[in-house]
Amino acid sequence: MKNIFRIIAAAAVCILISAEGLSAKNGVEIGYLNSTYKTKPVDGDAGKSEPMSGFYVGLVKDMRIVAGLSIQSGLTYNYLNSSEKQEVTGFNISASSTEHILNIPLQLKYTFDIIPAFGVYVFAGPTLSLGLAATDKLSVTGEFAGVGLDGDIRYDQYSGKIKSDNLSDEVIDGLNQYLPQSRMNRFDVLMGGGIGVDLVKFITVKGGFDYGLLNRFKGDLADAGTLNRMQFYVSVGIKF
Repeated sequence: MKNIFRIIAAAAVCILISAEGLSAKNGVEIGYLNSTYKTKPVDGDAGKSEPMSGFYVGLVKDMRIVAGLSIQSGLTYNYLNSSEKQEVTGFNISASSTEHILNIPLQLKYTFDIIPAFGVYVFAGPTLSLGLAATDKLSVTGEFAGVGLDGDIRYDQYSGKIKSDNLSDEVIDGLNQYLPQSRMNRFDVLMGGGIGVDLVKFITVKGGFDYGLLNRFKGDLADAGTLNRMQFYVSVGIKF
C-alpha cells in the first residue's frame, strides 16, 4: 500500500500533461467538510474517532474528453477542527484537534445534460492528500489549594512531539522521551465519488464521500493497527 501514492501521483502527472490540449473549464469551489478516523487494532474491533468538521476551498479544472466525459482535477486547501470543554472539580479543561491539508483530486466525471441550463453529473476517482499540520491541544485552568493553574500542551501528530508555553523544557523533554517518535503519516490516497448538478452553465453544487486507502499510523504504531480517514463533503462552485 505504501507505493499507491507514488503510482497514482505519477499517473496524475502523465494524464494532466496529455490533457493539455483538451477543452477545459476552470473554476473555484468552497464547501463544508466532515471527517472521521477509523481505527482497527490488530487484535480487536474497529472504532471511530470523534468527527472533525471544517471547510475546503480551492481551484478546479474540468477537462472535457468526449461527449459528457471529462477529467476533473485541481488543488484544494482543507481545514478541520474539533473541540470540547468540561469542568472537573474546579478546573476548566478544553481539548481541540486541528488539521491543515492539501488535496489534489483526479476524478473521472460524466455529465448528463437534462436541459441547456441544467445538468446532472457523477464523478469518481482518487485524491492525493498531503497533511500540512495536525495538532492536538489540551488546556487546563483553575485553582487547587489556593494555587492557580494555567497551562497548555500541544501535541504534533506528525512529529510525535509535545510543546508547551507553560511547562519547563526539562518537563517537556521528559515527556517526549516516552512518546512514539511519529504517530501519523502525512500522505494519503483517498478513493471516492459523488454526484452534483450544474445550474445556468456556470454554477455547480455537489456532494461526495472519500475513504483513505493508506494506513495513517507510522512506525511501531503501524504494527499495532490501522488508521484510515473517512470524509464527506458538500460544496458550491463557480466555473469560468
